[in-house]
Amino acid sequence: MNILKLPRLFKTQHLTLLMGLMLGATSATWSATNNQNKNTTDTITDQQLKGTSQQFILTSQYTPHHYLINLYIPQAPAPKAGYPVLYLLDGNATFESARAIAQAMAGGSNKFGTDPLVIVAIGYAGDALFSAQNRALDYTSTVATNDKPNKQYSYGGDTQFLKFIDNELKPQIFNRVRINRDQQTLFGHSFGGLFTLNTFFKRSDSFQRYFAASPSLWYNNHVLLQEQDLWRKQSNQIKKPIYLMTTVGTSESSSDMQRSISKNAARDFFSGFSRVNTNKLHSWHFYHPSEQHIGNLYASLPKAILLASCNSLNNCQKLFDEQ
Repeated sequence: MNILKLPRLFKTQHLTLLMGLMLGATSATWSATNNQNKNTTDTITDQQLKGTSQQFILTSQYTPHHYLINLYIPQAPAPKAGYPVLYLLDGNATFESARAIAQAMAGGSNKFGTDPLVIVAIGYAGDALFSAQNRALDYTSTVATNDKPNKQYSYGGDTQFLKFIDNELKPQIFNRVRINRDQQTLFGHSFGGLFTLNTFFKRSDSFQRYFAASPSLWYNNHVLLQEQDLWRKQSNQIKKPIYLMTTVGTSESSSDMQRSISKNAARDFFSGFSRVNTNKLHSWHFYHPSEQHIGNLYASLPKAILLASCNSLNNCQKLFDEQ
């Protein structure tokens, strides 16, 4: 879509440092295991080895799906409170890129004010990068039959999917590695961004930080706009600090994301998070120049890793606030 407002850019010095770190990351090494374990519940001490990546399958009692979970544990030791953790949706498509970026950024932790980050990528069993049918069910709220984007798919399973994350996946991760339960971040793109924002509006206690890239504002007659209005009226009830970041590519077409939603309505939605009656919410919105819909998924990962790992509000603001 076309953005009339000048793009809000990431700080040049941060991008320069990031590029240097990524160029130097080619010598990074890690060990990987590909154990296809179903519903492993025991603590597995050998999977707590630092600098490892593990892969396992979880079959949920809440959803009909078999989830491919990729787990990355950084080389650096855990902070006193435990590792911060980033949960990635569309994990088959995002894990490898996110892991490489996190490893590259590790060398700049003092510069960025970040802690070593655990990554949990939630995907689906199989080789497909994106499982359109599975994500349609898991990432969306209930929709009328006539409003289904694809009549062949089932929708409206987001409540059950969140139960899977909270009640089945998180305990698995807590058993495998020491996590800071007060610094958990959820990242989603497109329908994943829809799920991320719906969780933020309705169950914000599930995570402390949220990142929605190119969220599907058009879904179900713009239900996110309605949810935001309801949430803003109750935003003064937020008890603990919560971080939210949203991004959009400036070259996303109307068919990609907004569809029938107007440019002004989309702009008002993203800016609406700054107009709330609370000092507990800290929000940022970025336009990524020249990025199309799928490109914005990968353009957003560096910021997602920084948001998930920055170790104080002051350090987060140094990274993301415009000067």
